[in-house]
Amino acid sequence: MIASLSSLRKRRLKERLFRGAGLLSILLALFFLGGILGNIIYKGVPAFFRTEISSKLYPDLLNAHARYTADRLWIVASDDVDMYYKKGYADNLSPLKIQEINTLKEGEQIRLAFNEGFFTHSDSREPELAGIWGGLVGSCLTLFVTFMTAFPLGVGTALYLEEFAPKNQLTHWIEANINNLAAVPSILFGLLGLVLFIHFLSLPRPSALVAGLTLGLMSLPVIVVATRAALLSVPQTLKEAALGLGATPLQVLFHHVVPTALPGIMTGVILSLARALGETAPLLIIGMVAFIATPPSHFLSPATVLPVQIFNWSRSPEMGFIENTSGAILVLLVVLALLNGVAVFIRRRFERE
Repeated sequence: MIASLSSLRKRRLKERLFRGAGLLSILLALFFLGGILGNIIYKGVPAFFRTEISSKLYPDLLNAHARYTADRLWIVASDDVDMYYKKGYADNLSPLKIQEINTLKEGEQIRLAFNEGFFTHSDSREPELAGIWGGLVGSCLTLFVTFMTAFPLGVGTALYLEEFAPKNQLTHWIEANINNLAAVPSILFGLLGLVLFIHFLSLPRPSALVAGLTLGLMSLPVIVVATRAALLSVPQTLKEAALGLGATPLQVLFHHVVPTALPGIMTGVILSLARALGETAPLLIIGMVAFIATPPSHFLSPATVLPVQIFNWSRSPEMGFIENTSGAILVLLVVLALLNGVAVFIRRRFERE
């Protein structure tokens, strides 16, 4: 009896220790995640605002972009003035310029305004004029090509392997290789895209078409694996009942199996596209690192994507690009969160139906 009670206490102690370790792991993960997000927000939110000056007395503090509000002329200040006015950085300003800025403060001729140009302008060599519009347009075109490439091929491959392919050594070899490709580093798909689409097919780079095809190859194994897992979740009794009522295998597949597995299929597709949206390494390999000052007009025109634009800004020496980098990361995180939210919504919607 005493030995039994001692064993029970030990088991309960181990359970409490295990729960405590799990809770500690969650708290540590939240702490580090909160620190990273807090640092990005602290550096990125100021990028959504810009310094404007209402004066013609100091042309060396201004650039050519201006706007009128309430019968006043407001001109966008240079990035050095912007950094000083926002955060007090004065490394690149002379004492005379600092005095001039302080004089503008006293006369209420300098202010912070919402930086709509950050969302409507394309890339620029000047951080106060640079925006993410070109990267967003390029990302949308690239993601469209990725979807049109990976979705039909991935879902069709999974349907054939799971429902129609004979179970032999060849199909087992194909399935094993698809599972292995889903874990291959993304940079290798960039090398494949460089050889196949640029060197062999001579497609232009950097373009949304080449980027989308490369990311489509990267997303293809993930979609196949996710679709097969969704198909395996369909009860076998449902298929047998439909066949017993006289339905053909094709009718069983498209009238019963696919509608039942559709939540899992769409979730896997959207999450694979979200992963593709955040990829940088394969796009650098195919040459999308170039400076693109105008948004792409079609799939073959020079383009960049938001992650690559963030990478380019992070290498720039100007202080203003540090804010732009963090601000663009915030926008990218919001887009990724929206895609994940859409995946959850679609899954729950189809599950209820």
